[in-house]
Amino acid sequence: MKRRTWGVVAGAVAAVGVGLVVLASCSPDDEPGPGATSTASESSSTGGDTWTRAELQELVFEGDVGTSTVLGSVAGEIPSRPTPFPAEIDVTEVSAGSESTLVRFTLRNDGEEVSPSLESFNRRTPLTKDIRDIAIVDPTLGARLQPFLGVQASAPDTSWCTCADSPKQVTDAGQLLSGTFPPLDPGTTTITVEIPGFPPVEDVPVTRR
Repeated sequence: MKRRTWGVVAGAVAAVGVGLVVLASCSPDDEPGPGATSTASESSSTGGDTWTRAELQELVFEGDVGTSTVLGSVAGEIPSRPTPFPAEIDVTEVSAGSESTLVRFTLRNDGEEVSPSLESFNRRTPLTKDIRDIAIVDPTLGARLQPFLGVQASAPDTSWCTCADSPKQVTDAGQLLSGTFPPLDPGTTTITVEIPGFPPVEDVPVTRR
């Protein structure tokens, strides 16, 4: 069985709107896990659909707060160089809408402050300083979804992610992080959250908005 991996790249960014192009690709289940995405094999335009700058800002840059409820937790290691750091992940929100899915989680370690390297959650383009290797799995769609990526027409070789910046420090107080992904199937009630270096956080309940 093959699992589809979806990513979304924003087109030319104008002052009043953003056009989106959806890129779809397929990868076998036995290929590398979080962060591994095969070459896009098909694409389609969203046609006349546009988002205003204010709508995109609300979608992407809401505060990484989440809820006070822990929906799922796992222990693992931040894949930092030269030495990985033990840490824990608490998923605190999965908010699904018709156009996007917002996931918030907290990253914390055992008490000693650590500074992860830029490639910890972004192996391919660490200098973008974000966590774009995170992913979610929609069991209804049979798809592994990664955060939206945006590209400005004036700088086509660079991109930005609808996800949090790379954490500069991690302590037992917790670092709040998030990502905005493509929409889930309307019938999906739980998802799996994948963070590099950690076991999958399975059966995380979905809230609809």
